[in-house]
Amino acid sequence: MKVEKNKLVSIAYKISEDEPNGEILVEIKEDEPEEILYDDDMENLVFYSRLKGLSAGESFSFVLEPEDAFGEYDEDEIVESDLNEFADMTNVNAKDLTEDMYFTYNNDEGETDYFRVKSINHLENKIKLDFNHPYAGKKIKVEGKIIDVKEPEDK
Repeated sequence: MKVEKNKLVSIAYKISEDEPNGEILVEIKEDEPEEILYDDDMENLVFYSRLKGLSAGESFSFVLEPEDAFGEYDEDEIVESDLNEFADMTNVNAKDLTEDMYFTYNNDEGETDYFRVKSINHLENKIKLDFNHPYAGKKIKVEGKIIDVKEPEDK
C-alpha cells in the first residue's frame, strides 16, 4: 500500500543540518515511529508531501530549504525589552538570566511556543529576545523510512 490521502502512515526519520557532520535536530526511531493521517493538511506540507507514493519499507532522503523547513531567520522576530520587567514577568532573577536560555509561552492560537534570550545588557537594563524557531534559516536534510501504510480504523 502506498502513502496517499486518507491513509495512516508510520514513519521513522532523522532531521539534521544539511552540512558535513550536521547536528541531528530531530530523530524518530523505527521502534517508536511517528504515526500520521495523511490528509489534505499533510499533503500541503513540503516535508510530508515528499512521502506521497512511497510504500512500506521504502527509504527516503531529501533536503529542504529554510522556507520549506523551519522558516527563514527573521530579524523582525528579535524584540528588545526592559530586563527587570522581563525578570519580574517570568519570575526569574535578572542575575540568573543567561544568553541562549529558552522560555515557553502560549501563542495567539493557544499553542505552546518558545523563544530564547539572545543577549543581555545589564548596564543598560535591556534584554533581546529571539522568537525565531531555533532552526530558522537552516537548510535541513531528512532521511527516513516508511514503516507502515494502512487504512485508518475509524472512517
